Amino acid sequence: MKVHEFRERVRTEFGPRLERATPASVRDFLVQMQTEVFGGEPAREPRPVVMNESARSYDEVFSDFFNRVLELPAEQAVILLWLLAFELHFARVEEQTTEAFSRLLRGVE
Repeated sequence: MKVHEFRERVRTEFGPRLERATPASVRDFLVQMQTEVFGGEPAREPRPVVMNESARSYDEVFSDFFNRVLELPAEQAVILLWLLAFELHFARVEEQTTEAFSRLLRGVE
């Protein structure tokens, strides 16, 4: 996928200023992109996930990820890094929303 195709896809999905992006819609979009851009078929039935990871820390996982991104063609690297930033941002949005609602609902039964 080329960057201009990706940009158009993002804007079609979320609006010209990403105004329709929510944690749930972003999660769905990330699954679609993982399948379309980086290969693989969505699982029809739940399967166990086997992780063959030698990293011993979160930092090692990210160091390996960024090292592998350096080896990608520029367009693929830009898309992958944008998706990562988008995912991390909306994970934080979801976390903040959960915190806000838990404070509001504290003591409510």
